[in-house]
Amino acid sequence: MLPTEYGAASMLTATALLLTTMTAVPLVQLVIRAGARQDADGPALVRLAGIYCYVAFPCVAAISGAITAVFVPEILGVRGLIWGIELLAVGLQPAASVFALSSAQANEDLRRFVWISSTSIVATAVSKLMLVVVMQLGVLGWAVSDLLGAFASALTATALVRIPRARLEWEHVRRLSQFCLPLIPHTTAIWALSSLSRPAMAAVSSLEQVGLLSFGISLASVASIFLAESNRAVLPRYSRELFPAPTHETFTLVRWQLLAAFIVPAAVGSAIALGGHLIFAHDFWSSFPLTGVLLVGQVMYGLYLIPMNYLTQSAGLPRYSAFASGAGALVIFTAILLFGREFGAVGVAYATAAGYMTMALVAFMLTRTHKLDIRWGAWRGDRIGIFLALAALGCSVSALWSPIDSMRSSVLAAVAIVCVLGAIFLMTRRRL
Repeated sequence: MLPTEYGAASMLTATALLLTTMTAVPLVQLVIRAGARQDADGPALVRLAGIYCYVAFPCVAAISGAITAVFVPEILGVRGLIWGIELLAVGLQPAASVFALSSAQANEDLRRFVWISSTSIVATAVSKLMLVVVMQLGVLGWAVSDLLGAFASALTATALVRIPRARLEWEHVRRLSQFCLPLIPHTTAIWALSSLSRPAMAAVSSLEQVGLLSFGISLASVASIFLAESNRAVLPRYSRELFPAPTHETFTLVRWQLLAAFIVPAAVGSAIALGGHLIFAHDFWSSFPLTGVLLVGQVMYGLYLIPMNYLTQSAGLPRYSAFASGAGALVIFTAILLFGREFGAVGVAYATAAGYMTMALVAFMLTRTHKLDIRWGAWRGDRIGIFLALAALGCSVSALWSPIDSMRSSVLAAVAIVCVLGAIFLMTRRRL
């Protein structure tokens, strides 16, 4: 795809994803917490979430998609038919991504989790290769691929994860709403941090700049996917945590999460510096430097997850989560409107990194404001490993800003990898 086509496709996905973010993603925290804590009302709350994700949400999305495909000619330069297909895909996604995977994680059922996630990955990857690369259907092929991947994952989810049987009362609806509604501003702000830059960029710049920015975000999102999904896997442990923290539930987890926040973006950047020019078209090479900037933002995202887990899962205070993500989203959106036209994709990359940094700082401040008894000094002994991980990140980002396929770029990437391995070795060798 050309940068302009990729810009349109990524803008389509980012905008359509907002629907899921606002109306389904807040249920993730509820399903995991209710399943992990095993309270008396847990099965009823999980049942409500399952009915919503398996039945109600897909039906509403299907009706909306059909209306859009028939009656809307074009939105933001993309045909209404394509928007309709994407809405159908979005309607099917929560069955797996919100309910089934969260249920499997809450019960620590690795087998079901692997089957559901693997089905989604394989179906989406194969259909993308066939429709976009081989058949060259462009944005239409992108949307159809999203639909096929969502359908396959939803079918697998409903086959493997059944809705639990429980008696439902209005009190359960009230409790579900009480927990999830405050998370809507938070999840919307998280969407804004990762996706708003593309439609906002389209309003002030060209689709080519949107495409370059989207490509950089896609490369950096390899790190965020690893950090986010590994974090979701340990949410049951945070849900069982007691204060003062850390206890045995989260002490070791946080050690590795602190390290991963640095080494995962460093490893991704090194891989791009060493092999990106061999895989991706020349038109996208100018995205590599801004990818380095975006990877710094991913470090801040990895750090943000730790205090937010303590606030939402351990303390059960979801209503305050939007303060951190909202502050970060506001920084990004304001910077795009002020500087997006003048500085293009690189300027937006810096704004995105600043937004994630703001989000992490506010999250740590919230744990202090609400006087959560967390002994942050418990992890001071890992500072040498963290220093190596920080050095790896610096070398990795510098490699992406160096001339592509140059000796300097290769050496810096190699040093980053050595530092990553050294940090992991130190972390595994330190006695607790």
